[in-house]
Amino acid sequence: MAEFSWIILLGGLAFFYFGLSHARNGLQLLAGDRLRIAITRLTGNRILALGFGTLMTVVLQSSTATILMLMSLAATGLLSLSQAFGLILGADIGTTVVVILLSIKKVSDYALLLVIFGVLLEWASRGSKNVKYTGRVLFGFGMVFYGMKLMTQTSAFLASDPQARIIFEVLSTHPIALLVASIILTLLIQASAATIGMAMALGLAGVLPFPAAISVVLGANVGTCFTAMIASVASNANGKRVAIAHLFVKVTGVILALPFIPQIAAGIESLSSLSHGIAGNIAMTHLFFNIGLAVLFLPFLSLGVWMISKIVPEPKKEEAFGPKYLDERGLETPPLAFAQAKREVLRVANLTYDLYNDALKLFEPVFDFDRTLQEIETRDDKIDLLDRAIRFYLAKISQENLTDSQAQQELALLSIAADLEGIGDIISKELARLAQKKVEKQRTFSEEGWQEIQRLHQAGLENFGLIISVFAAPGEELVKRVEHQGEHFDNLEQQLRQSHIQRLHAGSPEAFETSSIHLDVLGNLRRINAHLVHIAKLSLQT
Repeated sequence: MAEFSWIILLGGLAFFYFGLSHARNGLQLLAGDRLRIAITRLTGNRILALGFGTLMTVVLQSSTATILMLMSLAATGLLSLSQAFGLILGADIGTTVVVILLSIKKVSDYALLLVIFGVLLEWASRGSKNVKYTGRVLFGFGMVFYGMKLMTQTSAFLASDPQARIIFEVLSTHPIALLVASIILTLLIQASAATIGMAMALGLAGVLPFPAAISVVLGANVGTCFTAMIASVASNANGKRVAIAHLFVKVTGVILALPFIPQIAAGIESLSSLSHGIAGNIAMTHLFFNIGLAVLFLPFLSLGVWMISKIVPEPKKEEAFGPKYLDERGLETPPLAFAQAKREVLRVANLTYDLYNDALKLFEPVFDFDRTLQEIETRDDKIDLLDRAIRFYLAKISQENLTDSQAQQELALLSIAADLEGIGDIISKELARLAQKKVEKQRTFSEEGWQEIQRLHQAGLENFGLIISVFAAPGEELVKRVEHQGEHFDNLEQQLRQSHIQRLHAGSPEAFETSSIHLDVLGNLRRINAHLVHIAKLSLQT
């Protein structure tokens, strides 16, 4: 290679970007459900939020991916803005890891070796997904370092090009122009690490002085916010707040740092024993800038939350009924997608519980039957709508990117949603049909028979409440308790069925008139309880 080549420079950037995406995918799969569990257990402690935000971005290898995840969590109510603020500051620190690795010059010498090892591990995984994902991570990072090496090698020839030197010398005296160019480049390639990697390559080539590179670092930090800002257009108020909070933090930091670029450069260069050359200096700048943002904003999170909430107030208009927790942005991260799907299924469970609670209103002696039936059908339609939305949402998750436990979790959630939808259908179709038959024939349950139906219904209602607890927080002991209560329910149903037959033998006129309806009601309540026991068993896989 005897001269500068745009093809090689852009090719190196393409290798870099592809490798980053590949490594991110492998790390997410290795993390599996641990990421989802950590998210759901996150507390309001701002230091823990900072640390977890850093960890998330190390796993996802992209602060943009982390912010999009936080937007999705906030939009679906799984995360408060206060928690998200701490996570944002941590995410900005986590994104420096790749840049720090890039600054270690020797690492790029082993780039192709990492690629080879990565391919061999994927090839030799023999069904072990963890080995396969580890290979994917190594392959991805090998591509990242190889791309960096190509960009550095071809950029070196710019140092001997008089026109290139003039251009960079002019840019070096216009930090705002470099800042804007860096913002635009980061927005286009959607990876701040790639922009900073190019700055390192140019710095190592001797054509981009360190103070000018600081402007590029600052621009990359702002540019990485705009992907989330664009995505926030389709989000609700909580999602928009996360995106704006991220932009606000970065812009404030850049405004404070921009006038002091010479002093920052002198300070970082005084630590040259730690950073080892201009690439290390650039990495240190990126790291210290984001640590500085955390130190600056962490003590004032409450004020930041208040201010962002004022900028993006809650809308007052009533939204049309539909899924609340199924955010399309979560699909790129299966653990998050399952957390959101489970939250939506839990919502369906509560709607179905309320429907079951009101089911016997259809059989009450004095009531507006047509109005009650319409309400029951409308509520069942909502359950059907959410069940369909959950199925379509989970179907969009790529099967190739699922671990074995996640594949089981997907099937369990689909089955639970189907069970809940089945309960809704039993109420709105079977029980409603029996109630309509009772009204049309002007039949009345015997007082004892009506009390028995209510008793069995109450037993099912207690089981339903326990089922929701099991689904929200699965545990072996709770499932065993549900199974025991399920057996008790079946025995009770048999006793009440026998009691009805005894009334028939005793010649009760009401028992004769409502016998088929009465027994069918008991049978349908038993069917509902069978669905509930099945849900409890499946909950252990969610």
